[in-house]
Amino acid sequence: MEHSQSLWALNDDETLLWQGRPAPRCYTFRHWLQALIGTVIFFASSFWLMVGMQLVKAGEVPSILLIAPLLLAVAAFFVGPGQLIFARLRWEKIFYALTDQRLLIKNRLFDQKTLVFDLADYKQYKQKKYGKQLVSLRLIFRNKPAIVLECLEHPELFLQQLKGSAAGADSV
Repeated sequence: MEHSQSLWALNDDETLLWQGRPAPRCYTFRHWLQALIGTVIFFASSFWLMVGMQLVKAGEVPSILLIAPLLLAVAAFFVGPGQLIFARLRWEKIFYALTDQRLLIKNRLFDQKTLVFDLADYKQYKQKKYGKQLVSLRLIFRNKPAIVLECLEHPELFLQQLKGSAAGADSV
C-alpha cells in the first residue's frame, strides 16, 4: 500500500479509499469491430499498394498513382492494428484512485499529469457493460467535462466508495 500511495500526491487529511485500472484485454479490444474493419482495409490497401509498385517498376503506370493506396494503407493501419498496439501501450499508463475528497486519474501515455475531480462536484454516472463484472463508467461532474473510467472489473467496489464519499462531501 505504501508504493501505491506514492503514486498519488494526497493531501495530509486525505485517505485513499480505492484504486484500480482498466482490465487489459477489455481496454485493448474495446473497439474490436473498428480494429477488425481497419485491419481488413489495411490488408486490402497493402495488396493494392504492392500491385501498384509492381506496375510502377514495370513502367506501366506513373508513380504518382501510388499515393492513394499508400495513404489508405497508413490510415487503415492506425484505425486497425495500430489502434490495438497504441491501446495496449496506453493501458500501462492508466491508473485511477478515489479518496475521501477527490477522484484522481493518470491516463496519459507521454504526459503523466494527474486529472483531479472534487467529489463535492460529482453529480451522477452512466455505465456501459462489457460483461457481468466489467463496466465502463462515465462520471459527470459540475463545471467539468465528463470523464470515463474504462473497463473496470467489479465496479460495485468503486461505486460503493464513490457514493459514500460523494455523500460525505455534500454534507461538509
